[in-house]
Amino acid sequence: MPSLDFDGEYGRTYRKSIQHTIPGHDVLHEIARAAIQATASDAQRVLVVGPGPGDALPALLNACADAAVTVLEPSELMLEQCRKTVANHPGSRRCRLLLSTLDEALKSELKGARFDLVVCHNVVHLLPSEEQAAMLHELTQCTADGGVLLLSSYSETENSEDQQDVFKVAWQRLADRDVPADKIEAMKASRNSVVFSLDPSRLVAALKQAGWPAPVQLYQGLFIRLWLCRAGDQAASAKT
Repeated sequence: MPSLDFDGEYGRTYRKSIQHTIPGHDVLHEIARAAIQATASDAQRVLVVGPGPGDALPALLNACADAAVTVLEPSELMLEQCRKTVANHPGSRRCRLLLSTLDEALKSELKGARFDLVVCHNVVHLLPSEEQAAMLHELTQCTADGGVLLLSSYSETENSEDQQDVFKVAWQRLADRDVPADKIEAMKASRNSVVFSLDPSRLVAALKQAGWPAPVQLYQGLFIRLWLCRAGDQAASAKT
């Protein structure tokens, strides 16, 4: 697996390579779209963190027809792709594109901002485990009381025996998709060195700390999971 340089070769081939690296990529986004429509279509303020080329943005603009949408993307190449993706959409004027990480934005342009819907797909697993908790905290802090956080990530299974079988299936899937053997070996080597598992218990702990209920897992495809998280009353939680 090449280095995840979103402004380099990895970014230029992202739309093709993501179909290999994220099992059920299209299904995940189909379920995510349904979740947004079912739980947050009345959102007025929406935050999208790290959308890559922004392929999911048009459907989001459709689902949240009255929302102002803020997009955070730290890669110049990916942000430019986002701009092209929404350019001809009727809701493009509701879309604000910022070249920034979540941490940077919450310290500057978005300091103190709260959003009815926060969407973050396949970003947390780009951080080492010790940094994931900090990002999860930031995601909960910028979600308004009663709001929705939709989150997906690479997440290994808890059972070590099951995990070995899942890995065998995962590698076979790649071979069946005609991914070259050297790339499969590179993907194996990237595990917890380039892409880091988000342990479900870490997510549960972050939500509990914020005063939120446990997440609802909407989907799992091999090691990729999608969760729906509902914000609790952070002000009340801070008093307890």
